[in-house]
Amino acid sequence: MIKQILLGGATAVLVTGSASALTMSVNVDNRSVNAFAQAGGDTDSDGAASGGGSVFNESVNASAQSEIFFLNSGGSGGGAGIPDFIGAVANASAGQSSEIGALSISGNGYADASGNHGNILEAITGDADGAGGGGGLAPSDFRSESSSILEVLFSIDEAAAFDLSGFLHAGNEIAVGGSQSDISNVASVILVNADTNESAFKTEISNDSQVLDEQGVLAAGNYKFNVSVAAEVDGVFNELTSSIVLPDNGFGYATSAGFKGVALQLSAIDKPIPEPVTTTLAAMGLGALVLRTSRRRHS
Repeated sequence: MIKQILLGGATAVLVTGSASALTMSVNVDNRSVNAFAQAGGDTDSDGAASGGGSVFNESVNASAQSEIFFLNSGGSGGGAGIPDFIGAVANASAGQSSEIGALSISGNGYADASGNHGNILEAITGDADGAGGGGGLAPSDFRSESSSILEVLFSIDEAAAFDLSGFLHAGNEIAVGGSQSDISNVASVILVNADTNESAFKTEISNDSQVLDEQGVLAAGNYKFNVSVAAEVDGVFNELTSSIVLPDNGFGYATSAGFKGVALQLSAIDKPIPEPVTTTLAAMGLGALVLRTSRRRHS
C-alpha cells in the first residue's frame, strides 16, 4: 500500500512540473493600406485590406491632375504639343508587408503624400497666352493623403512576456508653400488590453523618428496591437502677386511616414515553482524511497 502511495506521489510531482503551452489566437485582422488624391476637380483613390491570411503584402497608388491647357503650341484639349499651363497635381501611395506568426506579429509599412500647384506664375500674370496684363488661368488647390495600418486583435490563454522592437519615422521631405497650406505626418504604436483598456505600450511621433525597444508582461486576455502611419498634404492656393518669384515647379509639398522591422514577439513565462531540477530531485527521492521500502519487505 505504501509503495502505491509513493509511486502515485512521484507521478503527481512529474505531472505538476510540466508547463502548459502559450497560445495566441487572432480575433480580428484589420491590416490595410489606402491612398487618395485630388487636384482641382479630378480625384483618384485606391485601397486594399487583409483577407485574413497570415501574410499581407500590398501597395496602392492614387494620382490626380487638374487642367492642362495648350494655348500657344497648337494642341487643344489634351492633343499634341507642349502644354503652356499645367494645373495642380497630387500623388499618394502606401504599402505594407506584414506577417502573423504563432506567437508574433511583424511588418514594414509606409505612407507618402505629395502635390504641386502647377505653373502658378503664368496663371497669375496671364503670360500663358502671350497677352500679359493679368487675367490668367486660375490655379487649383490639391489634396493627397495615405495610410498604412497594421492592426491585429488577439487573445492569449495565459500570461506572456512580450518584446516589442522596430523603427518609426515621420517627417517632411519637401515643404515649400503658403501659410494656408497644411502638411501632417504621424507614426504610432499601441498595445492595449481590450478587456481593461489599460495600455501596455503607447507612442506617437510627428516630424521625428524613434527606435522601439520595449519589454513587459501581458496577463491572459484580449489585446489590440496597432501600428499606424499616415501622411497628408493639403495644398491651398494663396492670393499671390506677379512680383513673387516662384520655383520652376511652382509650390510643392511632400511628406511621409513609415515603420520598419516592427515586431511584437510573445513568449511563455517560466513557472518559478516547481523548478525542473527540484521536480526531478523530488521524483528521484520518492523513487528511491519506494525501492528501499520494497527491499525491507522482502528481506
